[in-house]
Amino acid sequence: MIKKWIAFIGSFVCIYFFCFSVLPFLDETLGFKEAHEKLAEEDIESGAWYYIFVKKVEPSSENVRHTLTYSNWGESKDAKR
Repeated sequence: MIKKWIAFIGSFVCIYFFCFSVLPFLDETLGFKEAHEKLAEEDIESGAWYYIFVKKVEPSSENVRHTLTYSNWGESKDAKR
């Protein structure tokens, strides 16, 4: 039982270390800080930003699916069999 509690508390220590030291370091080194600052400057909600890109990608995914379904390439593949 003690080992499980030690593992439980140790996992929280690892999560704390990851969130408050590793992630800020990666934020600085990978260049996300500039993007975060730009979002704050322009007063852009990141959730709204996400939905803008989803709405741009959604129609194209439908077009790709239809192209793969109804293309001549699919018919010629069946004709070779």
